[in-house]
Amino acid sequence: MGDPINPTLSVILPVRNGAATLGATLEAVRQAADAHCEILVVDDHSTDGTAETARQQGCPVVTLEEGGGAAQARTAGARAAKADVILFVDSDVWIPRDSLSRVREALARTGAGCVQGVFSTECPHTNFFSQYKNLYNCFALGELGDYIDTTYTSFTAVRKEEFFRSGGFDTGVPGASIEDRTLGRNLIRAGVRIYLDKTLKVVHNKKLTPARFFRNQFNRSRDLVKFMLRERQSRVVLAGKRFGTNSASTMVRIPAAWGLAVSGAAAFYWPPAVAAALFFAVSFIALGRNLFGFLARERGTCFAVRAVPVALLDAIVSGLGVAAGAAEYAAGKRY
Repeated sequence: MGDPINPTLSVILPVRNGAATLGATLEAVRQAADAHCEILVVDDHSTDGTAETARQQGCPVVTLEEGGGAAQARTAGARAAKADVILFVDSDVWIPRDSLSRVREALARTGAGCVQGVFSTECPHTNFFSQYKNLYNCFALGELGDYIDTTYTSFTAVRKEEFFRSGGFDTGVPGASIEDRTLGRNLIRAGVRIYLDKTLKVVHNKKLTPARFFRNQFNRSRDLVKFMLRERQSRVVLAGKRFGTNSASTMVRIPAAWGLAVSGAAAFYWPPAVAAALFFAVSFIALGRNLFGFLARERGTCFAVRAVPVALLDAIVSGLGVAAGAAEYAAGKRY
């Protein structure tokens, strides 16, 4: 092993058809890199010139001959890494110039085996859904304590020894969805502390259309339920009243949203159902008051008001994802 105070770092960027954003990400990483850092791009069977983009910037490329998903790509990068600490960075993330030195400082100061960054409120895409999702992620991570039980691998540094000792990612998870949660759970099981550095903020260069936003929410909810069932958990909320970045109020918003949708539809045929619809509407807004207040402070009251129906539809779609995940698991589809 190298110097524990100034460990070497391997920055690993898993990419599948991410040529459009990879160049800017690599430029940010190169500006942050120093003599104790290597950069590895893992090309997960891309068809859009991703590997060429990386090589043009002088980065070595680890190529997966068949698309294996984000967990397999990150694991392949970890196996190829030469440094003491592995830093996973997504191909659509811009890291600050001092991020690597701050990772080293946080590891030394806390003694943790893993350091997790957060998102900046800055988002390069001005459309509503990109802004909303970015701010939601900022809010969710900001609600967590200093030491957490999950990872969010847009920016996650972990000591290589601890990564392999814990088992790393569950490589059975297909695509890019909740594989980061599996790393966090395995690290915690292995006794590794995960420190959330809320001053280490990265920019998420991710553009979301409405269709892509809701599709992602459905898939994440479906896969999260199957993950929890694989973990033999009977409750969504674990110790500390949250599961990863999901608080108790977030979970309860799903049945509140469905209660509003059902009672609202029923009110067209049975007027007394209006009372139930009003109850669920007030409950939903009350459960999300901290989120909506955060959005109002960051982007103004109009943005927060516009976010309410989006959050409501998000909860309904997420509920469908939960149901789909439970049904698939019961039918024998574990992943």
